[in-house]
Amino acid sequence: MKDFMVYISSDEVDTALLLKKTLLVVIIIAISILLSRLTQWLVRKWTDEEIRTARYIRVIRTLLILINIILILKIYFSQGRAFSIMVTLVLAFFALAVKDLIVDIVAYFYIMIRKPFSIGQVIEINHVIGELVDIDFLQFNLSEMGDLTTAMTHTGRYISIPNRFIFEHPVFNYNFNDPFVMVDISITITLDSDRDQALRIAGKTAYEKYESMIENYDPEAVEHFLNKLDSHDERGKPTLRAELTNIGFNIYVQFFTAYDEMGKNKMIMRNAIYDAFNQAGIKLPQTYSIQLD
Repeated sequence: MKDFMVYISSDEVDTALLLKKTLLVVIIIAISILLSRLTQWLVRKWTDEEIRTARYIRVIRTLLILINIILILKIYFSQGRAFSIMVTLVLAFFALAVKDLIVDIVAYFYIMIRKPFSIGQVIEINHVIGELVDIDFLQFNLSEMGDLTTAMTHTGRYISIPNRFIFEHPVFNYNFNDPFVMVDISITITLDSDRDQALRIAGKTAYEKYESMIENYDPEAVEHFLNKLDSHDERGKPTLRAELTNIGFNIYVQFFTAYDEMGKNKMIMRNAIYDAFNQAGIKLPQTYSIQLD
């Protein structure tokens, strides 16, 4: 900064010319921002497909950035000393945030090469679930999806997440190769209940509900998912286990479902098993609340 002030006050430099060039750079950046917004508006008018729109906007944004860099270099390169000092200033300011920016850019290329997710896929990262709609050099944008009542639905909110988060948080991809995910539910029965009977009832009920669920899915997609499970020595049909706790036995049921029906199908499975236990006289622990005066 000291060198720059000395340079500005020296007689060797056309200060007015330098300021004019700086003003020209500001104007170029402002025009680029207006062009970016105008092209985004035109693209959205031209196509209603969100994925295609995001791709076009990303390409236009990248081109504008490259054009800006070329123009700025062209403006300052004509005067070598002014250009070198401007670069020094830019690097000084850039150093304040260089770590996060570099990691974001590295993460961008990692995403492009390894493809842990792509446009249109539903992911969860840092407790945020959403459909991926856009990726750029510094961040990716999600269309948030709500916490599952009857199906996974969009909330209408868009969330921007820094690219570096893929190195800092686990990424859950709900439909990377298949639209199915494994889920589980649990119901607790009392210690004096017949554990083996509970397992038989839960298994029979779970299998019946499982059969009715997969009837609505694409048979080829189901077969592909089951083959993938078989390659890992895992079962696609419902599996059960019982676990002893201090108040009873937890009966766990694991099954697969479409990722966008997780909430609905877990509710259906849990309610069906609860009703079957109730009809068979299998008791569930009572919950008590204690109020301290």
